[in-house]
Amino acid sequence: MRRLRGPLLLLGGLALVALLAPWLAPFDPAAQPDPIGLALQPPSPAYWFGTDPYSRDVLSRVLFGARSSLGIAALSVLVALTLGAAVGAAAALGGRVTDTLLMRGTDAALAIPRLLLLLLVVAGTGPLTPASLALVLGATGWMTTARLVRQETRRLLATEYVRSANALGVPPLRLWRGHILPGLVPTIAVNATIAFAAAVPLEAALSFLGLGVRPPLASWGNIILEAEGRIRSAWWLVVFPTLGIALATLAANLLAERVRDVAGERS
Repeated sequence: MRRLRGPLLLLGGLALVALLAPWLAPFDPAAQPDPIGLALQPPSPAYWFGTDPYSRDVLSRVLFGARSSLGIAALSVLVALTLGAAVGAAAALGGRVTDTLLMRGTDAALAIPRLLLLLLVVAGTGPLTPASLALVLGATGWMTTARLVRQETRRLLATEYVRSANALGVPPLRLWRGHILPGLVPTIAVNATIAFAAAVPLEAALSFLGLGVRPPLASWGNIILEAEGRIRSAWWLVVFPTLGIALATLAANLLAERVRDVAGERS
């Protein structure tokens, strides 16, 4: 567990900052006190992360942006894991026809680049709420989980203790819940952290393109969008939200790597 401590602390710290944003933010993230006199102020004792073109405090927007970006990523991972685990388990536990149909559908979905699929969905539906955006991200990211769960479930079905339980007449639901699901936890945990690491920059990319979280609601992606055309003169609009994206992605990837190592040692 010591190996997990560093990335867990970093990821937990970011989550805590997001949760406490209303109390940590020095200003209202949507307030525009002086769009002319206070616009694009560089970092200073009054505005630690500077201000944006509308005189909004960037520190406050970065803190509230963490709530949007991390919350959307976490919810999308939950959706993707639920869908992927259901499809993978059904493929492994069903008959040959069920397995073939579900896996061919999964392969077809994997053949489409995820970002392209996201752009098509968002362009077709118009502006999305944060919850809807999370659902769309999750609905386009379950395929890898499905394949991993299917593969691991089939491996567990071949183990002696599962075969013995099956021979003793253990009901399928009880067999799944008591003998197979616990063995899937390491695989699902690693996949969840990798999916989270992918969802954070994806959400930021969509928001940067104007297809994700819309102002005045803050997101790390749409904060960077405010620097369009003035990256050198307003570098703080890029550096601070990008740092948040990088830290969240790094922590999730490190956690996935450490969980994989720990699981490998115990197997």
